[in-house]
Amino acid sequence: MPDVLTRAYAERLLLLESLKRSLEEEVAELLKNVPHVDRISFRVKGPESFLKKALDPENQPPYSEPLLEIEDQVAGRILVFFLSDIQAIVERLRTMFTLIERSRRRPARDEEFGYESEHLICLIPPHVKPPEWFTRADLPTTIELQVRTIFMHAYAEPQHDLAYKTAADLPSETRRELSWIAASAWGADQAYERVRRGREQGKTQPPIQEVP
Repeated sequence: MPDVLTRAYAERLLLLESLKRSLEEEVAELLKNVPHVDRISFRVKGPESFLKKALDPENQPPYSEPLLEIEDQVAGRILVFFLSDIQAIVERLRTMFTLIERSRRRPARDEEFGYESEHLICLIPPHVKPPEWFTRADLPTTIELQVRTIFMHAYAEPQHDLAYKTAADLPSETRRELSWIAASAWGADQAYERVRRGREQGKTQPPIQEVP
């Protein structure tokens, strides 16, 4: 089973790469006049990562047809400056994509700090699919899009690179260090949002008249 899946996935990589390039161009065009967009990037899931997800025993229910069902074989990420930019980006994306699912990934309890991001599962628009896509019946119908702030990303990417997807088996001191980093990123986002709102409110107020 693993060998069959690996070969089948490797065989479709060129098609997925073509889709990725089309999506990157289309989303960049869609968002080119939207303020506060820092970065737009798309990636194709690597074969090892695909196989690991397809065979993960924690999947409930397990994938019966992973080549069709795994939603992030192609995925995109949009980084924005401020928390309030996330909703504006989601609304603009909805003009191009049919949204199937939306979820805000965040710690379960208010007193915890950790990974945060807006996750969207969207249907792949027909006009971005390469021609060969329409000749096959074993390709995914959806992509994943993530929208997050620069500070959310600044926490998530190094943490992911360190392979700390779960803190369950980490030493207590390491868990506290990661929580402190996450809390700092969260606090920076909140502070920037307050500064932004204060600046915008100040712009709408009449100028102070000096007393002669």
